[in-house]
Amino acid sequence: MIRSSILALLLVTTSTWAVTLNEINDKPASRQKNFLIWQFLHQDINATEASEAFYQVENVNERFLFDYAAKTDEAEVKYTASCMREQACNLPLIEQDDCLMLALSPAKATALKPEEREAIAARLNNRFGNTEWLRAMNQESLFTSTENLANETIVFRLAGIPYRRQYFNHTLSPDVLDSLSKSPSFSQIVFLSVTDPSMDQMQVSLSAFSGGHFDPQTHFFLAMNSIKYGKFDIALEHLMEAKGRFYSPIDRDKCTFWLYQITKEETYLNELAKSLDINMYVLYAREQLGLPTENYFTTLPTVHKTDSIKGIDPFEWREFAEEVKASKPETIAALIERCDGDDSVAVQAYVLERTYEPYIHNFTMPYDQYMTNLTNDQKALVYALMRQETRFIPGLISRSFALGLMQLMPFNVDSISKVHPMKPTTYFDMLQPEINIAYSLSHLQHLINNLHNPILIAYGYNGGIGSTKRLLTEGGRFLPGEFEPFLSMELIGNDENREYGKRVLANYVIYKQILGEPVQLKAIFDNLIQPTQSDSFRAEALKKNLVLK
Repeated sequence: MIRSSILALLLVTTSTWAVTLNEINDKPASRQKNFLIWQFLHQDINATEASEAFYQVENVNERFLFDYAAKTDEAEVKYTASCMREQACNLPLIEQDDCLMLALSPAKATALKPEEREAIAARLNNRFGNTEWLRAMNQESLFTSTENLANETIVFRLAGIPYRRQYFNHTLSPDVLDSLSKSPSFSQIVFLSVTDPSMDQMQVSLSAFSGGHFDPQTHFFLAMNSIKYGKFDIALEHLMEAKGRFYSPIDRDKCTFWLYQITKEETYLNELAKSLDINMYVLYAREQLGLPTENYFTTLPTVHKTDSIKGIDPFEWREFAEEVKASKPETIAALIERCDGDDSVAVQAYVLERTYEPYIHNFTMPYDQYMTNLTNDQKALVYALMRQETRFIPGLISRSFALGLMQLMPFNVDSISKVHPMKPTTYFDMLQPEINIAYSLSHLQHLINNLHNPILIAYGYNGGIGSTKRLLTEGGRFLPGEFEPFLSMELIGNDENREYGKRVLANYVIYKQILGEPVQLKAIFDNLIQPTQSDSFRAEALKKNLVLK
């Protein structure tokens, strides 16, 4: 976001529209208001105006602090931001101790020489917080004894992937593993170890670890890691523990799915097929058993009226959404009356699904008029992504300021606007369905050109094509194997990306069915583990290898 600030400034300040202080002051604290303030801080404003806006931010983060520091005349703010942004090579040169502490981090400390780390640790001497982890980085080996695990764990968590692979990827003694399992950071240790293909030696140690009482996701990751190394009895223990602790339907269903994968007991498959949720695991079970999925709706009755809530105004939607959260079946009629117009199908569907979940699911298609040039497959993909992004509500603004139906980031809007015939005058134009969908189609095309599987396209849309390329080309993921592609899907290191892909896939399968072009999950999974078919990155690499040979 910081890198795109110049583009953002150009887009906002060259338009006839700008955010005003009155507009900010008039709004309740919220992410929507934060978005107004973010835009305001990129306009041509003075320090006083910047201060009045900044101190209304809800939950200040680094992005806001750095943007405000560029506008304010508050010496302390400028000093804090300047220290925080100091590069690693400058750490030994910083004269003020408090500034050094603000600048210091395990990731930056990896670039220092051992004597520089020792000098900083001695100089700060824990006066502004713990810095003993600097000395831990100077040890020849880490996680080899129980003496300094707390500080070593800080380094493990925060020093970065290359450092972790170099200094921690070894087998763990039973004493060290037992001590780590009692650490509050054990969940992070497990996650960072089992989702990194290069941490294979540490994975071997964790694969034999049984018992414990952790959060359910940690048990699940331990189970996946044990499966990877053929420790099925241990995996079953962790799966049963996770299933008993998980709350959400999809998480319980994924445990049942893996219990079936290990045991091949059809009772688990039948249990999955009866789930009320519509997710990848349930659809897989029903496909295996030849059962239909029917607990969803695709259309709703509407009337011709112009004053219905359409969900475009982000502040109006925020208030209405709070009412929906509190709704019950006996109070739904009044809410439906406020959103039963022809242009409010998306809002009405949202109300119905939220009120009656998990019994019925919303698979409406409220924006067909903006997709007339798409094939059914393209339309299924767009709706699959849109359902996951916003449940079809056009006025949503995320915490990271992704905008509208397809949650486009401002820097994507800036880039696309240079070549697209539709020219937004403000970022709020991206809350209009027609513009948002048109821009998202431009954004999607590059993904579709390189990724030939709906799961991979979902990964790319959510995490970027660069991260998806790395996912496919590093670590030997998504290749033929007994539990593939499922094991690779469960061990993706980005939490949001991992779950996003699963949910979009389920949406895609349902929309393909609705549009009269049913697709088999088995075919999608088979495609995913065939590099020449699923993506251009691995296909091109294989071609080059063949040519070289």
